[in-house]
Amino acid sequence: MLRQPALSAIVAYQRYLSPRKGYGCAYRLTHGGTGCSGFAKHTIANFGLLKAVPLILRRFADCKQAATALADRSEDDAPKREEKTRWYHYCDPCTGCSCPRGKSGSADTSPDCSPDCSPDCCSL
Repeated sequence: MLRQPALSAIVAYQRYLSPRKGYGCAYRLTHGGTGCSGFAKHTIANFGLLKAVPLILRRFADCKQAATALADRSEDDAPKREEKTRWYHYCDPCTGCSCPRGKSGSADTSPDCSPDCSPDCCSL
């Protein structure tokens, strides 16, 4: 009786919401296999809603642990990512690049395009 509406809700989630949320199931990313929604759909279809609920709740708890592990892993990498996203880490070293500094108008001709330079200092 409740099996079909639950399965329809999962199918709608998988078709319309999941592709737009921008990230995948943490359990699937960590352990492989199907995501939580696919697991829930399969479990409800095979065991019925009442027997599937405890299994789905256990899977969600495992998914939460996987998400925490992924978040901890990404926090360890965060300083490295932050450094790489600053424009001066990508500045192409070029000799003779004249980057104006401050209001005095003095130029820095160092080849390393220091943070005081504009991102397009080499195109001046």
